[in-house]
Amino acid sequence: MKKTLSNKQENYDGCEFTDLKLTDQTFENINFDNCSFKKCIFDTVKFVNCEFIDCEFSSCNLNLLNIKNSRFSDVVFEHCTMLGINWADARWPQINLTSPIKFYECNISNSSFFELNLDELVIEACKAHEVDFREASVTYANFTNTDFHNSLFIRTKLTGADFTEAINYNIDITMNEIKKAKFSFPEVVALLNCLEIEIVGLDSTSFRH
Repeated sequence: MKKTLSNKQENYDGCEFTDLKLTDQTFENINFDNCSFKKCIFDTVKFVNCEFIDCEFSSCNLNLLNIKNSRFSDVVFEHCTMLGINWADARWPQINLTSPIKFYECNISNSSFFELNLDELVIEACKAHEVDFREASVTYANFTNTDFHNSLFIRTKLTGADFTEAINYNIDITMNEIKKAKFSFPEVVALLNCLEIEIVGLDSTSFRH
């Protein structure tokens, strides 16, 4: 059933939130279980000490969302614009069997996953410009078809990560763990940039820029 969102209620179970516009508001100590958010605008909203379990966000604006000490478990974001979110502010379990968050066809630019353990993270077909993945563990992540222009990968664990059809990544293979990771040609050639070598015999006009 469709619901409005109130800070006076502590639990929402199986609720559908549609077309809400709640910019610059603060919500604290609320649990959302199996809820859906569709076409909502939550720009600069603060969710403090909240829990999102088995929830889905679709076609929402979540720019500069503040998620201080909030917990996410099996949460999916689809077709959302969510710029400038510091995911390190959330409350994460010390051990994740799979990533608690997944992004499909979203714009997550200018966000940060610094030092997070989010193995099997899904960022598929997204715009991820200037995203901070430094010191994060995202082994076996699904990064397919995503644009990583100016994103930071330094001491990042990328073992088994899938970069198939991803573009514009700049990954120093001497400073990151990339064993068994998957990359597509011709973008994979960018991995050699850090070696300061010259590749002879390849037709550069076949590369996509």
